[in-house]
Amino acid sequence: MRTRTPRETAILCGAGVVALALLMIPFETGPGGTRGRNSDVVLGLIVGGVLALAMILWYRHPRSGGRVQVELAAAEQYRRLADEYRRLADLAITAQEHTDLKLGEVSAQLDYLREQNESLQKILKEVE
Repeated sequence: MRTRTPRETAILCGAGVVALALLMIPFETGPGGTRGRNSDVVLGLIVGGVLALAMILWYRHPRSGGRVQVELAAAEQYRRLADEYRRLADLAITAQEHTDLKLGEVSAQLDYLREQNESLQKILKEVE
């Protein structure tokens, strides 16, 4: 799960302060200890705002969970690709080592054949 950026944190804090201020409005009393006439309208706006905020948070929550699952799947896929790359690199190194061994054997055989050829050349010169 990712952490919030400072901008997102500031927006959430600002929204919390505004929501708290809106929740405090209905409890203010007017002159003579009576509540203002528009307190029912303000209360309706507050309830609507809180419901809208709840709906936004509810809508965003499953999306963030899906995003986390996508990030985890991408990380798992990267891990599998890295493992496959390591395996292929190990195979390439092994193949290179086998090639080096075979080249060494071929080189030794060529040296042996050269020696045989030289000795055969000497014998042929002596026979002539």
